[in-house]
Amino acid sequence: MTPFLTQITHISFLFFGLMLLSSCDLPSQKEGKQTPLPFIILAEDGQSVTDAWKSIEGDTITTGRFNPGIKLNRWWVKTQVKNNSKFEDEFFLVLNNPHINMIEVYINGNNHPALITGDRFAFDSRQYPSRDFVFPFELKSGESKEVLMILDKRGETFHIDPELLNEGEYDDRRRNEHLIMGVVSGWMALIIVITLFFWSELRHRSAFYYAIFVLSVFLWIFSHWGMGFQYLWPESVTWVGKSRPVFNLASNVALMLTIINFFPPTSSRKHWKILFRGLIWINGLLLIAFLIIPESNVKPEIIAFFLKTVLVLSAIQILSILSYLIVQYLAKTKFAGYYLAGISFLYSFSILIYLDQVSGSLQLSHYLLNFGSAFGTMGETGLITFAYMRQASLEKKEKEKLALEILKKEKDYADQIILAQEEERNRLGRDLHDSIGGMLGTLHMRLQGLRLKTQDPELQAIQVLVHQGIQETRTLSHNLTPPHLDELGLVKALANEVELLNQEVSVKVLFYHKLETEIPKATEVMVYRIVIELISNSLKHAEASEIAIQLISDPEKLELIVEDDGKGFSDEQKIRGLGLNNINSRVNYLKGELTIDSNSNGTTTLITIPN
Repeated sequence: MTPFLTQITHISFLFFGLMLLSSCDLPSQKEGKQTPLPFIILAEDGQSVTDAWKSIEGDTITTGRFNPGIKLNRWWVKTQVKNNSKFEDEFFLVLNNPHINMIEVYINGNNHPALITGDRFAFDSRQYPSRDFVFPFELKSGESKEVLMILDKRGETFHIDPELLNEGEYDDRRRNEHLIMGVVSGWMALIIVITLFFWSELRHRSAFYYAIFVLSVFLWIFSHWGMGFQYLWPESVTWVGKSRPVFNLASNVALMLTIINFFPPTSSRKHWKILFRGLIWINGLLLIAFLIIPESNVKPEIIAFFLKTVLVLSAIQILSILSYLIVQYLAKTKFAGYYLAGISFLYSFSILIYLDQVSGSLQLSHYLLNFGSAFGTMGETGLITFAYMRQASLEKKEKEKLALEILKKEKDYADQIILAQEEERNRLGRDLHDSIGGMLGTLHMRLQGLRLKTQDPELQAIQVLVHQGIQETRTLSHNLTPPHLDELGLVKALANEVELLNQEVSVKVLFYHKLETEIPKATEVMVYRIVIELISNSLKHAEASEIAIQLISDPEKLELIVEDDGKGFSDEQKIRGLGLNNINSRVNYLKGELTIDSNSNGTTTLITIPN
């Protein structure tokens, strides 16, 4: 494991340990804590309400949580609510299970129910608008009431942890719960947005499947809290019972699709691919079955079988996913450690809560029991989302590196072409000077001899034309072959050109330079030709008396400024050319910027080329 991943894992387990420590009922924390409400539990076996009221204490008396697992019978619960304070107060009997199909409540030996509610009734049927089943009682000081309830959760997991809270305690409980649920909801929404962003950027199907997984888990958590029934489907009494297994199965499918797309099995590990595909199909078929089979037509025995199948399937999936991630981690697959730590984090919370619900020996707090799955999911999503962030960062760096390499290769190739073109220009310039220039020079000398012998004025005219041809050939040769640019460098070559111009033309040419960095050869050639083109434009078209050239460089850029005090040119002339098309093409090749300001007082050309 890399040092970075080791730190992340240590932080994760530290977070887990602190959460566990703060959530357990340690002796020092019990002081001032609401004592669990004693109650009598009795399996319903055809008893009437009267029989249930008469049941003796020897039936089953428990203090705290009761979790028999999946059973096929209903349960009688009898307890007493009493105000032991000195003042009248409102008390709330909380069952700490928002998923009971039907509840009938009887008060003080009455055989007629004071309230009938449950998941099989619309949310408005509840006496108190809460995600959990809450029953308020107004009690005077010392007053007590006997409460009998019949709870129906046949064929499904059943557990209760009755508590009696006064108004202040209940308000504190609700406020803390809403704070936790708000934080978890905000976190999950943020993770979904971030993951979808990574999917849009990376175009990895695993990121899309992971976003579906996080959404499914969030909807499962929302349903598990009872918030789905309260806010999303308060009238859908058929969906409230299906929502949790449906979202659970959907999250299983999405998680396995995420893993096999993020870590595709190699050809030597085809058995993993077969295993995951089989589990995906089984989960998918169970999901469809839950969706299409009307719950009202299903017997408790069938529901129990389905749920037990889902539990066994979940255990197989946990072992399969952890085993596969361990194999990937041992194979040193990138980011496998993040997934392994994240999934282990989630499953650790789930196993911890399951063990406490079955045995009750861990004595986990109310908050960890109700929100432990959410805490585990937050840790898991944080680690895996961090893996996507790392992957996106690495891929971005790889793309940038590849783009730079391609750009460098393209530039090197273009530089080679430019240098080859320059070599060809030099050859043509030399040929013009040595071949045609030499022949024209010889012709000029012979014409001079003939003219002296014959004194023919026609020969003098021809000699003048030949002399012009010699001058034009020299100019062409000079332009094609920058004088000693390779040997002298850009600054010295331009300085020589300026000195020559000051000798040959009446325009005053000034040259200022300050170079702090070395300029590549191909750039030197381009800049030299740009300067010559700008000077030529000023000499031919501007009617200037002075031309100023500035060449300045620093580590970031090379800056060229050419100014004249001529008559300037119009936008139409600028569009038509004046050699500017060639200049613009060269500047674009160098990834530079060209700015021209021309008016009747002169023209200023600014060229900035990045280093």
